[in-house]
Amino acid sequence: MSYIAIHPAKSKKTGRTSFNLFDKIVLIVSVLYPLSALPQALAVFSGHAAGVSVLSWAFFLVCAALFLVYGIKRKVPPMIISNSIWLVMDSAVVIGLLLHGIKTII
Repeated sequence: MSYIAIHPAKSKKTGRTSFNLFDKIVLIVSVLYPLSALPQALAVFSGHAAGVSVLSWAFFLVCAALFLVYGIKRKVPPMIISNSIWLVMDSAVVIGLLLHGIKTII
């Protein structure tokens, strides 16, 4: 089975792992992108949950868990980092919706 993954290059001389510019950008984005859900999580915990679907966020949570397991199995650092943070963010929104009452499920 073949797959495509981002793996840092190892130097032939030193054997050390080196990251090129693109690898560094992807690692930075793997942290920043999931943090884009922070405003939604804060809004839900502030009681502004109208129009937020618990089913959608629960689905996002399941997907993040699946992608995290895949990233761990395939040893893809950006997937591991990003989906670990997505698990936290998605969980925060779902928990916030459950704690503050769900007015709409869909």
